[in-house]
Amino acid sequence: MHNRTDPIRLAVIGAGLVGQRHARNAAAHPDFEIAWIVDPDPTRQLLADELGCRLAKRLEDVPAKDCAAAIVATPNADHLPTGLKCLDRNWSTLVEKPVADTVDNGERLVAAFEARRLPLLVGHHRRYHPSVDKAKEIISSQTLGTPVSASLIWAVRKPDSYFEAGAWRRDKDGGPLLINFIHEADLLVGLFGPVQEVQAMVSSHARGSLIEDSAAILMRFASGVMATVMLTDAALTPWSFEGASGENPTIAETGVSSWRIGCTAGSFEFPGLRIWTDAKDAEGDWSRPLKDHTVQVAKVDPLHEQLTHFAQLIKGHESEPKISGRDGLEALRLVEAVRAAAQSGRPTPVATTQTKANVV
Repeated sequence: MHNRTDPIRLAVIGAGLVGQRHARNAAAHPDFEIAWIVDPDPTRQLLADELGCRLAKRLEDVPAKDCAAAIVATPNADHLPTGLKCLDRNWSTLVEKPVADTVDNGERLVAAFEARRLPLLVGHHRRYHPSVDKAKEIISSQTLGTPVSASLIWAVRKPDSYFEAGAWRRDKDGGPLLINFIHEADLLVGLFGPVQEVQAMVSSHARGSLIEDSAAILMRFASGVMATVMLTDAALTPWSFEGASGENPTIAETGVSSWRIGCTAGSFEFPGLRIWTDAKDAEGDWSRPLKDHTVQVAKVDPLHEQLTHFAQLIKGHESEPKISGRDGLEALRLVEAVRAAAQSGRPTPVATTQTKANVV
């Protein structure tokens, strides 16, 4: 715990697409002082010079006492070993999603931080959008009746340069299930509670890689909600959470919602929060006209909000991570169940440690 008022010295480990965003956000954040970037690529010196910090090729080259916290933004398979090194240095750690490449490795990382009672925050940054809090309020309050269904699309075309910059993205640790659907999984579980079972099909037809480029997923929640997901990183469309929210400078903003959530007395689009109800405020049915209105919420930079929360955890001003290691494991369990269902071709139960729904 750090009760000081001066900025927290931070190391950003991994300076790829996401790591660079973290580094620039940290450099501009009043609660942090970016001290080190750790990346074996010597061209990252340009970023270090830009941000006024030092570059190290290896974490071992950074003095342990020179920082109090770290952001781990390395490839998925590296999250466990690098996270444990940060723990050995007594650094509070924000690890990018997924918490690890497998549930087993994630459980090892989470248990190690819990045993030391050191903050571990998982980078499911979408939870910091006010639209997520509003969606949770609509669902949990049953303002539109009982939730019945959810249908969502995450469909973008990643450029060839994305794969050329990281060969691992074509391997078993890459692919949109573990890199992109994991965000949708976190929101789905956060909004609707535990998933009971999934069915899925995957394809690598579009890119011909070792890993999937597309997936179709069907899931049943313990609450009774049914959801479908269409996922691909090989189609040019306006439908993605990032496109709708404008949260990622790498992905062009479209303003087009990618989720549809149906309830017994109305429905809404998400994250845009366009709400549909009976035109005369009656019970409504398919024979009656509908009316719509859009709920306005503040637009934020979720990475900035995440850093603010991280600082509050480190300083002891907040005691519970908004997205804990255990939350990260729930999303990862769902991804692993989807992969197992796609491989077996059969409905697959989803392991869970959650005991209640609507936990955003």
